[in-house]
Amino acid sequence: MNLSFYISFIFCFNLFAQTKDELNKKAGEEFLKTHFFENGRGMMISPDLVKFVTAFEKFGTKEIKEKVFQDRYGFNLHNNDVVGFYDVKYKHLRVGVLGCTACHSGKAAGVFVPGLGNKTIDPYKIGKDAYLIQKVWGITGRSQDFKRLHKIAMHFAKVSSDKKVSNQTRGLVPDATIQTFFYKDIGLDYPDLPNGEVKVPALWGLQEKRKTGIFASGEFNGDSVGWEFGAELFASDSADHFRTVLPKLEHVVENIFYNFLPPKYPFKVKSLEAEKGRKIFQNDCLQCHGDHIREPLGYPVFKKPKFIKWSRVQTDRDRLSGMQSFMEIVEQSSVSDLLKLNYRDHTGYIAPQLWGIWSRFPYLHNGSVPTLYHLLLKPEKRPKVFSMFHAGEKYRFDENHLGLTLPKNLSYALSKAKRGDRNYYFTQRIGHSNQGHYFEFMDKYSEQDRLDLIEYLKTL
Repeated sequence: MNLSFYISFIFCFNLFAQTKDELNKKAGEEFLKTHFFENGRGMMISPDLVKFVTAFEKFGTKEIKEKVFQDRYGFNLHNNDVVGFYDVKYKHLRVGVLGCTACHSGKAAGVFVPGLGNKTIDPYKIGKDAYLIQKVWGITGRSQDFKRLHKIAMHFAKVSSDKKVSNQTRGLVPDATIQTFFYKDIGLDYPDLPNGEVKVPALWGLQEKRKTGIFASGEFNGDSVGWEFGAELFASDSADHFRTVLPKLEHVVENIFYNFLPPKYPFKVKSLEAEKGRKIFQNDCLQCHGDHIREPLGYPVFKKPKFIKWSRVQTDRDRLSGMQSFMEIVEQSSVSDLLKLNYRDHTGYIAPQLWGIWSRFPYLHNGSVPTLYHLLLKPEKRPKVFSMFHAGEKYRFDENHLGLTLPKNLSYALSKAKRGDRNYYFTQRIGHSNQGHYFEFMDKYSEQDRLDLIEYLKTL
């Protein structure tokens, strides 16, 4: 190889690396500015209320902002801004708009990551407070534009705060709220629905994941980008809005989501233990989660994940129990042409690739297991209660077990959880079971085997 060719090769190699990192950075920056408010439609609070919110943001102390936006509602604060909340002008009004990043950006071990699921967001609490405040706010006479937007905002708050369809624990988001759109679309009141609560998924690798299906159980076909708009549907309450913003949605999916990279583990990894763990992974975990290979420069190669029958994985079924009726109501809707479905002979869950898995705790689709260590134990040995408060902060991160620290006072935590405290994950709530995902080969694991496997998973 002559010198000029070698220099050119090295230059292109480095340029490729810079481009990937730069695209990831730019994707994150653009994502933090993204919302789908359009022509007075979208996820919003009642018009002009935002004046008080932004004034509070500007002049309130950091401690008060943390108490309200972060601690009470679960928003992330990044550079002292509330992530995913925007002050948007519409005609003569100012509108407080919620964007994708309110849920789809989060923290792990104190590291803020665009595209990581928000571990602390509480749609129910946000909706409940918004409904009460807006109900008073909307009493006085206003313009027709105000009344139209106020009606949409009230619907958003009302559904979010309906205990029949909303989340029971912070950090989870319910599929049931999305279903309410389809009932309204065909002119029916929505019935009691399985909440179908899931943790907010990470967005890297979405290009390949779509090939198996969108969301945890894979019934929603990813051939078009429509299902990525799911959370917005019930909020904007408008099929026309959905069709209007499709070009923007396609841009967001293909130019932002596709460029996300998983965050690197921010602490030291024990290389010898990690190599032992890699061999365990190759023997036991690869058959479901697939191999994890990297490009020459170290970037992950994303692959289509596998769909696993429920009879094999046996994790919580609540997400699956209402899926047949969900699919039927989607087919009757006015947007069935945009929201395609996957029909399979068996129900089950997608076994995701594990890139960035260190940051994606708590584990399983419903976030019912606080650490990877506990996921490797028999279900009866997994914690029944743990705290989701400040789940993304560094002081809540367990480096050894990879996930959330556990309550020091278990009896106190259990008492709070039984009384419905939303900060505590309680596995006896409907849809919160921590059963399943335990296989015969795990019986042979020693304590060191578990720790070695965890050390390897830190490297993904």
